Amino acid sequence: MAEIIFSTDKYNRKKPIKEFNLNQTMYSLVTNEAKNDLNLYATGFLGSNMTYKDLIKESDQLAASLKASGVKEGDAVAICTTSTPIVEECLLALSKIGAQMVWIDLRCKDKDIMTYINNYDCKTAIVFEKEDLVEMFQNFIDETNLQTVIISSPLDYLNPLISTLGTIKGKIEGKKMPSDKRFISFKEFLNRGKNTLVTPVSFEKERPSLVVQSSGSTGKPKQIVHTEYNFNSAVQKMAYTDLPFYKGEAMHISVPPFIIYGLGNSFYASLAFTMKAELNPYINAESVYNDLGKFDIALATPVHYRYIYDKLTQLKSDIEALEQDPKKYKELKQKMHELKRVLEGIKRAKVFVSGGDEIKAQELIDMQNEFDKVIVNGYGNNECLGAIVVSPRYANRPGSIGVPMHDVKIKIVDPETQETLSFNQVGELYAQSDNIFVEYHGNPESTKNIKIQDESGEWVKSGDLAYIDEDYFIYHKGRNRRVINKEAFKISPDNIEEVIDALPFVKKCVVVGVPDKVSKNVPMAFIVFNEGFNINDYLEEIKKYCFDNLPDYEIPSYFEEIEEIPYTPNEKMNIPLLEKLGRQIVEEQMGKSRVRNI
Repeated sequence: MAEIIFSTDKYNRKKPIKEFNLNQTMYSLVTNEAKNDLNLYATGFLGSNMTYKDLIKESDQLAASLKASGVKEGDAVAICTTSTPIVEECLLALSKIGAQMVWIDLRCKDKDIMTYINNYDCKTAIVFEKEDLVEMFQNFIDETNLQTVIISSPLDYLNPLISTLGTIKGKIEGKKMPSDKRFISFKEFLNRGKNTLVTPVSFEKERPSLVVQSSGSTGKPKQIVHTEYNFNSAVQKMAYTDLPFYKGEAMHISVPPFIIYGLGNSFYASLAFTMKAELNPYINAESVYNDLGKFDIALATPVHYRYIYDKLTQLKSDIEALEQDPKKYKELKQKMHELKRVLEGIKRAKVFVSGGDEIKAQELIDMQNEFDKVIVNGYGNNECLGAIVVSPRYANRPGSIGVPMHDVKIKIVDPETQETLSFNQVGELYAQSDNIFVEYHGNPESTKNIKIQDESGEWVKSGDLAYIDEDYFIYHKGRNRRVINKEAFKISPDNIEEVIDALPFVKKCVVVGVPDKVSKNVPMAFIVFNEGFNINDYLEEIKKYCFDNLPDYEIPSYFEEIEEIPYTPNEKMNIPLLEKLGRQIVEEQMGKSRVRNI
């Protein structure tokens, strides 16, 4: 039987918004696209704006200072920052000198950040000015080869008056640069390159250029290596969608740069399309809501749109109640003013783009009706550099994750037989694209397991179950592998189980995902103890051992003792039964762990 491969341009533009030359560096692409529009705004940040002229000028200064400090083509620079203009400056500056960018999640524990830095022998790091983060670098710097740690502050990008006031306030509060000479402020660092000339490196299609920390499709932490060509290819695919990526318009970005959806589909895309990136340094649910009225298109996650929906419906409810009480006129006026701001902001936005998590069909319909605005779903993975599937703006189908993007091929594979499936049959989603990652750094076995070569080319296994209908719309049906999605993290239960199983008093541990008020899903550890041991006596020791041996986001939120692990009739662990039990425990809001018979 011939292999069944799905690909369509039925919903794409016949002519893209822009036709990019993909065979150039990111620095070259952006400067070429912006050369006639240097006075357009490139970034908006907490009320301050930066033009493309100023962005490129400061990026050139950063490149010169990095070169003067010894960074050369092929070297790796660690970047540990949230969403500030330095993200786009790093993209341009490090591309100009041909250095590899190692993007690190600033929410990681110190030992994990140190590992990522040492994996690439980074001698230079660019770090967001967050007190506990800077202190963390101070504590472990001697266990790395770091020679320069550049501290970037939000004040670097605010207008001079606010920046000066902020600096004075910081001094009053006792904030100061570490005495260690290896630490230097971003503004001071830029002075190093005053007399250094940087000639942009030539383009090399296969040169590894960007490393993004990720859990990968298996849920185990990895560093995914990409090329600049991959990033250029990703934005070319975006140019074929019916989304409004137009020059001079504003793109709100609520996805941090250490996530590929943020870095490739948001930060770099805004530069490639000569748009203005509206940035917010805070990773929280209200960021899109607060910026309503400042942007034409938002790239965010479902939690941001849920927040807008909840706030909008609550505002309307509050106003209705306040209108019945003449004494509440002042409060009513404030609420009315806020409602007007929100409605006008939603009206300005042409579309909301959602990725990184699922929005159920009815929820999407409810939000679209409330906003009178389309919410476009996207789906992708870190190995294919972000979005590979997107819902057409003018043919949006709630419940679907969209259709294959331009030049992306999809096949659905039976996980048991490896047979390719036809329409409306559920299997694992495989993707083929020209922006497939190079490798998992230092992990050839995992690279080999997820990159599949056959007669039709190279494929990436997604780890997701899905089916595709006759109109080429794809419907997500869960994970093929047992992965827990906690906020932006994919967590492998295997990692946690291996750690807890290593304790001498533990007979067996099984970890499942359970719902949580704060995060969508969190790990719960079910533990069978050896005879004579129990959770009451050893819970604190288990927690400490997990804290010492797991990243923060993998530490279970719940620990439960059970007498035995349940199995199905065919001798497989009954994970669904444990998940059901876990949900019951959360719903009961247990005050302490107890033995459950199942």
